Amino acid sequence: MSLVGPRAYLPNELIDQQEVYPQTKPYLKTLLLAKPGLSGTWQVSGRSEINFDARIKMDAEYVQRRSIWYDIKILLLTVPAMISGRGAV
Repeated sequence: MSLVGPRAYLPNELIDQQEVYPQTKPYLKTLLLAKPGLSGTWQVSGRSEINFDARIKMDAEYVQRRSIWYDIKILLLTVPAMISGRGAV
């Protein structure tokens, strides 16, 4: 696991959600190329306010764009997201 990366998904969660959101299948291959992270784009963008298909797309876009500067940006956004509690269930 890394500091920044896509959310860690359980295998059965991915299978179940693909039945509801079949349009996420192309993004999964990209998503699974990266190590999961403690924080990521969907975590700092609203967490549970974001549905599964948007979350998968965000995580796949992170994998394609990842860089040290993008990771630093996400880490800097993590603290306000934690403090505000926005999207926390």
